Amino acid sequence: MKDFQKENLLPQAATSMNKFDICMDSLKNRFASERKDNGSLRFVFPFDYADYKKLLAQSANTILEKRREEVIFSIDKLNESVIEQLYLYLTLDDRFSGDLQKGIMLVGKYGCGKTLIMQAVTEMYNSVVHSLHIQRPLLKFFKSVELQDILRSKSIKSFSRMPLVIDEFGREPKQVMEFGNLRSPMIELLCERYDTGAWTHGVSNFTLDTLSSENQYGKMTGDRLKSMFNFIELKGESRRK
Repeated sequence: MKDFQKENLLPQAATSMNKFDICMDSLKNRFASERKDNGSLRFVFPFDYADYKKLLAQSANTILEKRREEVIFSIDKLNESVIEQLYLYLTLDDRFSGDLQKGIMLVGKYGCGKTLIMQAVTEMYNSVVHSLHIQRPLLKFFKSVELQDILRSKSIKSFSRMPLVIDEFGREPKQVMEFGNLRSPMIELLCERYDTGAWTHGVSNFTLDTLSSENQYGKMTGDRLKSMFNFIELKGESRRK
C-alpha cells in the first residue's frame, strides 16, 4: 500500500503552486482537440460585401430557377439588414450583432424568403469551398422532416459533428414510434450537437419561446437552443406570387 501511494505522488520537488498549475493546465487542455476540430469547420469568407451580394444573388436565382419560379431575387430594405448580418457572421466580423461562436436561426413568417436566403448562403458557401479547394467540410441542408426520417435508420452519432442547416425547424413530429417505443430523434440530435459544440443553423417560422414550449421541444431543449443559436428575424410578409 505504501509503495502504491508513492507511485501516485507528484515529484517531491513540486510545490503546492506547481501542483495547482499542473492540474489547471490539464483542465484547460482537456478539450483542446475538440475545440480545434470545431473551429476548423469554418473559414473566413474571402470576399468583400459587394462581391458577397453578387454571389448570394446568383445562388438564390439558381435556386429559384430550379423551383421554376419566374421571379428574380432582390436585396431590398426588408432583407438587406439580415443579409448584411450573415455577411458579418461569415467573415467572423466583430460587428456581427450576436455571438460568432453560435449558429444562425433565421425566423420569420411563411413565405418571407428566409429559406431561400439560408439555402442560397449554403450553396454559395459550399461553392466557394469547392471552387477554391478550401479544406473544409460542406454544409449539409435538410428539411427537418427529411432529417428526422434519416435519423430513424441512422445513428445520431453520424450527425453529431457535420456542419448542418435544418430547414422548417420545429415542423417535424416531435415523437415517432419505433419498435413499440416512442422516440424524439430531433431532440436527441439537438442535445448531441449541443454537447459536441457542432456548427448548427436553422430556419423556422417559430420564435424561441414557441420552440421551448411543451408542445414543441420543451423547456430543457429550448434552453439549449438559446445557447446554440443567434435568433435573427427576417421581417416582411409572404413574397410568393
